[in-house]
Amino acid sequence: MMSSMLPNISSASTGNVAGVLSYCVQNNYLSGSGATSALSSLTGKQDVTSSSDYTAGQQGQLLTGDSNAFSLSSLKGQMKQKVCNMVLSRAKNLL
Repeated sequence: MMSSMLPNISSASTGNVAGVLSYCVQNNYLSGSGATSALSSLTGKQDVTSSSDYTAGQQGQLLTGDSNAFSLSSLKGQMKQKVCNMVLSRAKNLL
């Protein structure tokens, strides 16, 4: 039921995924070496941190590619962690 409310992150840009991952790590929704390693690898890629998608991601805005921004701040408790874990999986696939 709740999964239908989750965004489709497969179309999010590398910059946006990196930004959202940064948001998740900074706000303690994700922790551990897996998250920080993926974040470090993504932000080390050329032009990732200079994109507006990255900036939006750092503010908790997941850009799903259909001109809609999905705000993580609108989620409650464990749903934020669930989306952050989805973003982490996507980040690892982008590496």
